[in-house]
Amino acid sequence: MALADFVHLRVHTAYSLSEGALKLDPLADLCRDLNMPAVAMTDSGNLFGAMEFSLACAKRGVQPIVGCQLFLRRESSDVDHTGPARSLPPDQLVLLVTSLQGYWNLVDLVSRAFLDTEPPETPQIGLDAVEKRSEGLICLTGGPSGPI
Repeated sequence: MALADFVHLRVHTAYSLSEGALKLDPLADLCRDLNMPAVAMTDSGNLFGAMEFSLACAKRGVQPIVGCQLFLRRESSDVDHTGPARSLPPDQLVLLVTSLQGYWNLVDLVSRAFLDTEPPETPQIGLDAVEKRSEGLICLTGGPSGPI
């Protein structure tokens, strides 16, 4: 059986609150039916569905790629000086796990985003935290809302 020419690396599921509605079993079925060898779940700011996602994909012969879309805090040099003092919204950054160490690094980064961000800001992390916890992770630019 031929494999699909495409592997989706940015899927938001129902665990990506207000951004996705995909249930994990139908997602895994769809990937299997389209001959996709792998798929990445990159919900926004959480890893709630990582275990269920991994089991659903593995059961159907699809390689699960666990990831997360995090929000990257802008540095002080990025502050908007054209009007009243305010910070610009955070950039988006997608991190994909390649190893067990990468998984634990991603768990730490997601936790830090919530623990180190004051309400009512969107949970976010600094680039320095990503650099310190980069082993076992692949970083995507975040698309049009990314830092590049």
